[in-house]
Amino acid sequence: MPERKYSLPSFNALAAFEAAARLQGFARAAEELNTSQPAISRHIRNLEIRFGTLLFDRGSSPIRLTRKGQQFYAGMVQSLDMLQDSVRSLARTGKLVTLVCSHSVSHLLLMPRHGQLRKALGPEVELRLLTAEYNLTRSAIDTGADIVFEYSSLPPAEEHVVVCEEEVKPVGTLELVEQAKEALESSSAPPPLLELSKDNFGWMTWRDWQRAHPDFSGWKIREEFDSYVYLLEAAAAGAGLGLGWRSFADSYLARGSLVEMPVDWHSRNTRLYAKLTRFGRGNPSAQRCLELLEYMAAGIGPKE
Repeated sequence: MPERKYSLPSFNALAAFEAAARLQGFARAAEELNTSQPAISRHIRNLEIRFGTLLFDRGSSPIRLTRKGQQFYAGMVQSLDMLQDSVRSLARTGKLVTLVCSHSVSHLLLMPRHGQLRKALGPEVELRLLTAEYNLTRSAIDTGADIVFEYSSLPPAEEHVVVCEEEVKPVGTLELVEQAKEALESSSAPPPLLELSKDNFGWMTWRDWQRAHPDFSGWKIREEFDSYVYLLEAAAAGAGLGLGWRSFADSYLARGSLVEMPVDWHSRNTRLYAKLTRFGRGNPSAQRCLELLEYMAAGIGPKE
């Protein structure tokens, strides 16, 4: 066996960073890990000194990861998930289906269907969701993932199903939608806009919308977000109008926390696909899961 030497931070420091990033707070991380907030802060600061870069933007509320912090978190979570999977596999006797997707897909599309998927797959199948920054999801396939989600205007070469079509329109609180309607009808001030700041991998931007809808030209972006989930939460809190992707924003619209602008849905023929990886092709449970995702996207029950 080749000799390997690892120069890694302590597991306690990594656990503190992971919990603080996931829970967006040092106090919450301390509570979950049964330690003190100063201990969490000390672990994070030692990591920042070691790497020579800030990992958190402490001036925001809740705290957010810096770009370097996001990169480290995505890679670390993938590594921890691989380690966790290896530990579980020592005692696992059942079947496993691993889905790799972005945080937005996990939170807005899959988690509302998680119970239905688990029930349809059966108690002998373990369903695991592995989240990563969208540009890292492909590399996560090497962890043994069975199904990966990707945006594209062209169908993948691999076996796949369409999870949802890109259909977008502005959404916001009732008050901001009324303000937007008045701005379109007169010269009154339009509401502020909310935009994604991260690299675009298929998401429609306000610039795309404004090119197709000149009446919205000149409306200004107030704030940018590195997560679509955060953007929708800010829109629901009245911070501005966001672009609502049908299926992703459905739960907000159903609850009434977001309201649609009275305009047609706009599409550029981009779709969100779920596709089998090379591991999934040899996993009957993954093939069954892909079939279930197609039924759920169509709003129909799975075949018995």
